[in-house]
Amino acid sequence: MNNQNNKMDIQARNIAEHWLEELAFTTATGNLHAHMALVSRQVKVIGLPGKKLVDYQGWKKRRHNEFSKKLLHSLSYRLVNILLHKEDNLLFTVIETMKSSQGQIIIVDKAITLSLEFDGKWRVVEERIERVELK
Repeated sequence: MNNQNNKMDIQARNIAEHWLEELAFTTATGNLHAHMALVSRQVKVIGLPGKKLVDYQGWKKRRHNEFSKKLLHSLSYRLVNILLHKEDNLLFTVIETMKSSQGQIIIVDKAITLSLEFDGKWRVVEERIERVELK
């Protein structure tokens, strides 16, 4: 049983890390289509300062603005911590570092829920922002 749990933990970490790598890559390359393919149509972002809730259209509009004006230089991630892993659902916490093209750094502690959707792709269905720090 313990070996099975370790295998599931490794699988969950690989899924989370691969998804984060894809998110960072699509941001660095400014590929909005590929970036939005990582986001569920049912996504909800909760806890952004000054915002009630961000949905799919809000996410797409924000990224379109950041990519077209080259405002967002990069995203990077550290300290992935898997909290829950089911066959079609994955919850983890992570620290995201956003770097703007002007050099501003924003650190975001967040919990991310990924869901395995009908087409076999893992997509974010919820992000819960816990803390935002401007550097």
